[in-house]
Parts: sequence; C-alpha cells; structure tokens
Amino acid sequence: MTKTQIPYGSKLIEIDIEGELLDPIDKSVGKTKSHDVIRHALQNPIGTKKLKEIVNTKKDAAIVIVVDDHTRDAPTKKMLDALIEEIGHTDQITVLVACGTHLPPTEEDLKSILGKHLSRFDVEIHNCDAQDLVYTGTTSRGTPVSLNRTYMDADIKILTGDITLHYYAGFGGGRKSILPGISSRESIKRNHALLVDEQAKIANIENNPVHLDMCEAASYAPPDFVLNAIADASGNLIEAYAGELNAVFLKGTDVAKDLYLNKTTNLFDVLLVSAGGFPKDRNLYQATKAIENCFRVIVPGGKLILVAESREGIGDPYFEEWMNKYASYEEVEEAIKTDFVLGGHKAYYIRRVMKYLQLSLVSNLNTETIKSWGINAYTSVLDAVKEEININDKIKVGIVKDGKDTLIVPAL
Repeated sequence: MTKTQIPYGSKLIEIDIEGELLDPIDKSVGKTKSHDVIRHALQNPIGTKKLKEIVNTKKDAAIVIVVDDHTRDAPTKKMLDALIEEIGHTDQITVLVACGTHLPPTEEDLKSILGKHLSRFDVEIHNCDAQDLVYTGTTSRGTPVSLNRTYMDADIKILTGDITLHYYAGFGGGRKSILPGISSRESIKRNHALLVDEQAKIANIENNPVHLDMCEAASYAPPDFVLNAIADASGNLIEAYAGELNAVFLKGTDVAKDLYLNKTTNLFDVLLVSAGGFPKDRNLYQATKAIENCFRVIVPGGKLILVAESREGIGDPYFEEWMNKYASYEEVEEAIKTDFVLGGHKAYYIRRVMKYLQLSLVSNLNTETIKSWGINAYTSVLDAVKEEININDKIKVGIVKDGKDTLIVPAL
C-alpha cells in the first residue's frame, strides 16, 4: 500500500491504496522569484510599448484593470503590485472584476482576490445583465457583443489573468477576460453554444469556434495591454507574459500545454481524481472540469471517483435542472443544440462521460440528489475508496491530486 494525501476542501485526506500518481512534475520558479517573473514580463512586453510608456502618452487617463473573479486562482495581488509599480500611481484606476455569468464575489472573496488593493482602488464587479452595456458589433458566427461600460469608457484598458486549461475554449486567459469576462449574458450564451463543435475541446485552439469567436469579440474593443501568468496546480508561478493580447496568449498557451499535459501509456480501471481542494472544489459546477480533464485514460466501463467538497453547493441552478431533467447524453445533446442555456452545458459534459464509465462523487452535497443522476454518492473519501476500489482485483488504479489543472491523455 502507498500512503497518499488527497485534497478535499481545505483538508488533505490520507488514503492507503496502490496507485500511480498522475500529477505533472513541479516546474515552478519558486515563490520568492514570482514578483521577478512578473516584473520581467512588464519590462519585456511582446508587441507593444512598455506599459509606463503607454500611460505617459495619455495624461490623466482613466485606467481600467480587469481581474479574474473568485472562481479562478490567478496571482492577482502580485500582478497588481507589479502593475502599480510600473504605472507609478493609483489615481483614476478602476479594478473591474470579470465575473461573466458567475455569481458576484462576496466581500470575503474580494479580500482574497485583491488583498490590500481592495481599499486602494475603485472596485467594480461586472454585471452581465446591466442595462448600460455597450454594443460593439456582431461576430461572423452570430454572437452579438456587448461589453462593460467602464471598460469601454476607459482611456487605457489593461487585462490580467491566468492561462489555464479550458474544456471547450481550449485555454483560459487572454481574450476570455473580455468574452465571457465582461460581456453580456446574451453574448456569453451565444458564444458558449458553439461548444458542440468537435474542435471545441480542451487544450485546442486550432479551428476552435469558441476560441475564434472570443478573439473576434475581443478585437472590437482590444485592450491596450495584457498581463497573463501561468501557475502550477499549487499556485506557484511558472511564467508570465505581457504586451499585445494575441501574442501574449499564444506564448502562454505553449507553456501551459507543456505544464498541464500528462501523457500516460497506461489505461486505468479506476481513477481517483481530486479537483484540487478549495477554492477549486468550492462548488460542483467548477469541480466537474476535473472529470473532463481526466476521463480519457479510463478503460471503457471503468470508474472515475471525483473528490470535490462543494461547500457552496452545486453552483448553478440550470446545471442542476438539466441533470434532473435529462437522463441521457442524447437528450442533453439535443437540448444544447436546440435551446442552449448557460449551466446546462455542464450537464452535457457529464452525461457524455457517463456514457463510457461509472462516475462516483465524494462531496458535502445531498447524496440522494447525486444518486438520482445515476452517480454513486459519498461523503467520505475513505468510504468511496473502500466501496469502489477492490484491492483484491487485479486492476490498475490512477490517482490525480489536482484534476482541475491536469490534462491526462493516452500516449499515442
């Protein structure tokens, strides 16, 4: 037996099972050097002048800095430290929290995201249903783009964020700060409806209609400067890039693919997957990304056990409604195509995986609700391991400690 600690909420649960660890190798630069990495990015921008030079050309400019919300794990405080050092002042700066359609962050969430900067700036939380959003155009794929007014009115527009895996946009970061980050609900709905395309998949941006639509939307109101970071599953900074939106994003995705991708020659009968602990498993809506990242290395008919505390509940009413309403992949696929609803797409991905394997969930959620979806439900990691993994069988078991930031695929 091998003792392994699995993240669950704010805890580490120790388990005793024989299994192969599948998390990526730590490639971090070290916490003490993280500020240097960001500063280096700002001093060596790609495709633009330095931010200080941009600011100096526009006296008394209104500046907006777009930051990720509480569902992301970007090093926002470090990025703001470096940006203010570069800009030289905090006058006329608004920090805009890019929520997309997520619930707005609480005061506690804002403290976690911004730290000391919460009291230094005017902080605005984007509302995708606001009445004063600014229409900027309609993309070639039919997405009407309306954006946050504060962003549109700013003289200097700055995006921040982290480049991570995304299960249908390919990667997060870059253009996603605009769509969905600061867009209208209708803009987001129309863009996300493109996810049924076979090229709309994780770690892929080539011919990906979701990604391309986001890029087109961002081109209607491009930022003056972008700062994106790439961090490992533990939040340690790996690299940062600054400058022009598309150049920064493409540079970052190359690093992210190398960091998060894990190719294995093994296929597993059982995969025990932690979403990565809090805040990555704050709700089931966010944590299910770990399923999409890891299911490809499980044998047909095998098992995936998702460990996700979900202290904030399921996380989206439409996700819950669609899981209750549509019991098969075919049903939810038809619903996605005919009446796309944000949140329903999570049910689409889960039902698709459930066609091929048996899914179990360890969480704080109501077990009867989860069981009604056809998913085995547990409130204890140890109970799930005991029931789902028969140590007397000759089976291959894989263990993933941070499924939300680990893409595992079979080696060709």
